[in-house]
Amino acid sequence: MFSKCNAADPCAAHQDFHLWEITGRWVSPDGAPAVTIYRNTSRKRGGIRLCLTYNNPQVVCDCTMYCVFGLYYIDLYGRIGIAYDREREVLLLSAFGEYVRAED
Repeated sequence: MFSKCNAADPCAAHQDFHLWEITGRWVSPDGAPAVTIYRNTSRKRGGIRLCLTYNNPQVVCDCTMYCVFGLYYIDLYGRIGIAYDREREVLLLSAFGEYVRAED
């Protein structure tokens, strides 16, 4: 899981982002499940959800994203930390590795 870092540490930038910045489709260069991050419009106050799609399009895990003390995560039978590197445009999931934006 990702931890909060101090300002001198380069990983500190990974925790300082807004959820709307990471919405969209993400793919893993290493072959991990594809990720779609979207705003939930069916609920009154919305919220951001993360959808993992495995090789078979019918196998989908749809999870709510949480933020506790500035750390973003999903609960998929255990916590999976989420971080974002704005400079490289890379999404980091602690259990699956790095993701890049899918080109439309």
